[in-house]
Amino acid sequence: MKTLSRFLLALLIPAVPAFAQDRQADSLSTAGGNSAIFLNAESDSRPREVSLGLPTNSLGSVQIFEDGLPVAHYIYQLMPYKSWHGGTSAASNGSMTPFEAAMRYGEINTFVDSYNKTGSDSFKGAISYTLGSYGQNKIDLNVTGPIARGWKYSLNAFLNFDPGSNSSRFQGLKDSHQFYKAVLSKDFNDGNGHMSLVYQYVRYATIMDNYGPFIFVGDGSVAPLDGFAMGTDTFIPQMKSFRYMDFRTGEMREHDYGDLDCSHHATFILERELADGILLNVRSRFRTGTSSRGSGSLGGVEKKDGTAGYTYEDGSPYGGFVQKRSILQFEARETNWMSNAELSFTRGAHGIRTGLDYQMNFAKDVTSSVMFAHEAGKNPLPLYRNGSITESFNTSGEYYDGVEHKLAAYAKDEWKISGGTTLGSFLRLEYQGLSGDSANNLGGDTSNDRYAGFNLTKGKITPFRENFLNGSAGLDFVWRLGGGFSVIAQGIATVAHNTIYHYGGFAYPSCDPTCTYFAQAGFSYVNSWLNLTSRVSYIQQTNFQQRTTFVHSLEKSVGDLPAGYIESKVLPMSYGIESFSWTTDAIISTRGGFNLHLQFILRDPKYRKFLFDATFSDGVRETYDFSGKNVTGLHKAELSVEPSYTVKKWRFWLTARYISKQYINKTNTLFFNGRVETFGGIDFKLNDHFKFSLNVVNILNQKGASGNIGGADLITDTSAYQNYPMSGKFIRPFTVELGVNVTLF
Repeated sequence: MKTLSRFLLALLIPAVPAFAQDRQADSLSTAGGNSAIFLNAESDSRPREVSLGLPTNSLGSVQIFEDGLPVAHYIYQLMPYKSWHGGTSAASNGSMTPFEAAMRYGEINTFVDSYNKTGSDSFKGAISYTLGSYGQNKIDLNVTGPIARGWKYSLNAFLNFDPGSNSSRFQGLKDSHQFYKAVLSKDFNDGNGHMSLVYQYVRYATIMDNYGPFIFVGDGSVAPLDGFAMGTDTFIPQMKSFRYMDFRTGEMREHDYGDLDCSHHATFILERELADGILLNVRSRFRTGTSSRGSGSLGGVEKKDGTAGYTYEDGSPYGGFVQKRSILQFEARETNWMSNAELSFTRGAHGIRTGLDYQMNFAKDVTSSVMFAHEAGKNPLPLYRNGSITESFNTSGEYYDGVEHKLAAYAKDEWKISGGTTLGSFLRLEYQGLSGDSANNLGGDTSNDRYAGFNLTKGKITPFRENFLNGSAGLDFVWRLGGGFSVIAQGIATVAHNTIYHYGGFAYPSCDPTCTYFAQAGFSYVNSWLNLTSRVSYIQQTNFQQRTTFVHSLEKSVGDLPAGYIESKVLPMSYGIESFSWTTDAIISTRGGFNLHLQFILRDPKYRKFLFDATFSDGVRETYDFSGKNVTGLHKAELSVEPSYTVKKWRFWLTARYISKQYINKTNTLFFNGRVETFGGIDFKLNDHFKFSLNVVNILNQKGASGNIGGADLITDTSAYQNYPMSGKFIRPFTVELGVNVTLF
């Protein structure tokens, strides 16, 4: 009853309306038709995550819908971007508004939304080839055509081989992607619909290592560390594989340094027009895949002398900057079935959509953790300590093996009131059932506490079983005032609970619901050359769950650990976040071929009820309270300028995106300065068959450094962090891409 009452209350709260993100205003929202919003300065192979005022996802990637269904059941472990590409096989690529995403997926966010080509009445072909200045080769081929009696086909192959801008001779390719897709479709003889069967196989190998060392100056800027060139010098340790302790069995194993995902998809699609103008859409997808990932995340950088115990493989002592890394070695598999059936029709002034979703997912993951060190410099060599290259086995190990069921029903009404004024509303109700095995501590038991050398032979398997009620609701209002002016308003609320991966750690996760409320209101103005929207918004999320590593200097010796030893502890946290925003968006179009898209976002993201305690090995209990502080890693201001000019066979385009400073620590005393992300290109259309392009990434060649400083979340005196050596991520360096597109028909 407690969960039910919270659920009903949350669905009633969003009576405060905000902005309608479809119809004319659609292209102006942060989830509109502008494909540039997904241009990612950090990665060539995954879409950018768009924030509505909450932190972007740190686990996997933005969710992606393809042919009306999610590409992946979760955003994690088998991440959606590793099973999708929006190339020549796509009939359309766009974005799903938060209003639609909340109804279809129960989450307020901006998703990629795409549909596959299903065939054609005559033979058609398209091939795209891209050559990058760092040696990337990307080939994308699609052919479609008829078979007989309404049957059609579409075949696609997408291959991407990329050594990366900071390639390592020891590791080879940074990215190696292979996508193969086949579609068989049938148009019904009466012309009232079609059905399709889509099969896809993906092999996605990558080394996610856009890292490097640098000097944090202290004023938000960074400087090179020992001449290391961020973006082009490699920071990947010169090691083919690493040793780890299997979290399940305790056996020592080896794994290549990198990730490999393989998956199979089979999707059935039926679209049929029934009597009385009722349209039936049925989509069903079976997916199975595995993910074996061993990429490392960064720890701190420290300067050590030759007596600190670090040596090379031959035993000679090392003195200099030392980079510590932790690796989570995932061995994950998922098998899921996702289905959706939807009826849509119009009755009078009402456009009705009703749908049913069912998802079933079998998921298992064994995560073994390990730490090691290497030189903090170009082409770093691994460092040994006490004769071993790896240590601290399974201090962050995880395990789960279970099944999840989701059954949801939703309905949407689009009411055309009068004079173009509309009121949209939807309601989604979802049952979620979870069950399986994990390695949690239950009832005060501590046998599953993670420590160096822990594995499940020393702990115990614990079962979990939960049943939840989730849901979402929304209101969407557009009031046409005439003369191109409209008042626009929208409100959305969602209630969600744990998914299986929340049970992987040592602590049994909170079963409290995560409630998200989103409201915005403003106006739009549209004429023949201007499409303008300005709006204010508020978003709040409760029970934001995260596992974060905190460090503590031991005040006394504990066992083999001496006083002063820096102990790290992975702590599960639950807190709230809220953010007020103001967004102004404009598209200017001229008859002379010039177009300009401008977007300005100003927001104020803050932590709410962020208070918890941690007890370390020396018995010291520390209290953390970050309530009211700015959210780390989330900028407050963003300005995007996207001009394009088309003249005859030429098109010139540019995207420049300014992102303001981002805080590093939760006391907000350390931050990175803002940066500018730039993209541009020239397209030349020779004729209907040949198109050539020259694209440039990071025209200004900014570094875009970002990262974390371990142990800095509590500091207020920043003097110790002046000219501080550290490491972190960078954005892609200045890169030139040449492309050719050939269309056959």
